[in-house]
Amino acid sequence: MRVAVAQLSPVVGDFVGNLRQIREAYDQAILQEADLLLTPELGVCGYPPHDLIERPEMISRCESALLELAQLTAGKSCALVVGAVARSDRSVGREAQNVAVVLHGGREVFRQAKSLLPTYDIFDEARYFEPAPQLTAWEHPKGCRVAIGICEDFWAEDGVHEGRGRSLYSRNPVEDARKAGAQLLLSLSASPYEWQKQGRRERIHREIARSLQVPLVYVNQVGANDEALFDGASFYCDARGEFLARLPVFQEGFACETISIKNANEGASYSQARASDEGQTQAAGRAESDELETLRLGLVRGIRDYWSRTGFRSAVLGLSGGIDSAVIAVLAAEALGPERVLGVAMPSSYSSPSSLKDAEELARGLAIRFQVQPIKFHFSTFARELGTAVGGSLAPLAQENLQSRLRGLILMSLSNHYGALVLTTGNKSEIATGYCTLYGDMCGALAPLGDVLKTRVYALARHLNASWQARGKSAPIPESSIVKAPSAELRPGQTDQDSLPPYNELDELLARYLEDGESVGTLVRDLDSRVKAGWVRDILTLVERQEFKRRQAAPVLKTTKRAFGMGRRMPIAKRWSI
Repeated sequence: MRVAVAQLSPVVGDFVGNLRQIREAYDQAILQEADLLLTPELGVCGYPPHDLIERPEMISRCESALLELAQLTAGKSCALVVGAVARSDRSVGREAQNVAVVLHGGREVFRQAKSLLPTYDIFDEARYFEPAPQLTAWEHPKGCRVAIGICEDFWAEDGVHEGRGRSLYSRNPVEDARKAGAQLLLSLSASPYEWQKQGRRERIHREIARSLQVPLVYVNQVGANDEALFDGASFYCDARGEFLARLPVFQEGFACETISIKNANEGASYSQARASDEGQTQAAGRAESDELETLRLGLVRGIRDYWSRTGFRSAVLGLSGGIDSAVIAVLAAEALGPERVLGVAMPSSYSSPSSLKDAEELARGLAIRFQVQPIKFHFSTFARELGTAVGGSLAPLAQENLQSRLRGLILMSLSNHYGALVLTTGNKSEIATGYCTLYGDMCGALAPLGDVLKTRVYALARHLNASWQARGKSAPIPESSIVKAPSAELRPGQTDQDSLPPYNELDELLARYLEDGESVGTLVRDLDSRVKAGWVRDILTLVERQEFKRRQAAPVLKTTKRAFGMGRRMPIAKRWSI
């Protein structure tokens, strides 16, 4: 069979644009003489639609879209498989279902609803959808029995959700496909990017192909919708679990491959098949440089898609001369073009001359627009007036946060003036510990590094410089921004390590606590002696007390299995001892 894959970038609610992408891909599939075209999960309406599913117009618009797409297939030999929200035919349960629909000969010929509805992390599909009772198979006109799983349906055997080695489901749709005598497996996905997830994703699907001894074709959407980054990375496997083809990460793509379909009585020859060493290496994980490049591509895509899909005309960020703002400036210039990015230096009385110099050098190297807006006068005026109001002078902490909030005021005012997206520059380490100022440096509409720990920010900065140099360009981030001690420069001689442990120690603790879910007792036993007695509990107490800040923070681009944002639901008002 000739099976085509369209790795598309659907936008939530954009039925006109999404259908245009599907039509263009179907035209390509016809030119390639494909027997079948596979498109991503909920590609008709975009994923994740969240509470839009509860709008009565959602199902009716999807139904109209399916009728329109069905007409594409009239008189054509190529079947079209699309994902949509559909009305459940069951009299009880949720009204909507997440379905894969097969269109052929001008009409709908098969429909498979999603069986396993994830409710962990950013997913909440059981809130909206009624699950399918089982997975069945469709008979392609060429005589091939095709089973279709939708994303989570093929993750039941993963057993590593939330890092606890526990299966989340009592049933496995893969077994339904086996019982249905499937000769080809199709997987429609909207699977978000996470650091080092690609190898795990490929391993799971390759093992399914080997287990059932049938080919498997996997398609994933690409692009960013709100916090979720979708990396694409679609692929084909044969019945041995060997890769036939892969599509790129974070790019739209199209492929068409000829797949050998075995007869039902030909399974024995594959029973002892093994994956190639290359495939095993891919599944086990990739080199750090490859992961950093994928992260770079994802953050660039996330900034670009958020900006374009929310209607801003440009972007603005504060340039402190430090590592975080430098990395975000590079990513923004790559995402939007330097002419659309404005960097603003806002020096105070405590800012070092070298910081302003580093900010200017960065802006010049990137060719972005640059302004200097000193806050010295504003700060002295506010501090004097507020000091009078409180009968003396502001407390030191209030003076530090006042400077940060004045910078936020400037950036938000420039946002109003230029119609610019404000990019906040905080990283995950700072957001976790509350080392940031509410209504100050937290002001903005998107936090690109909000799920990137400080140590990884440094690694990403090195990678960005190296990738620019590999393309024959000068490294954009000044070396001094990378090697100097990080500082908010809100008081004389201040450094981050006045308030926080060394970032290599802090980030290990945060990764193990926030992302891996390790117990406090284990962390105290393993890490407490490294810095000083009691530091682990002190930091984790600090983390838990900052939830009120994070609830009001800009959305982050999710890059790990546990990000701050809609996937983390912690109470603010609580009595929870560490």
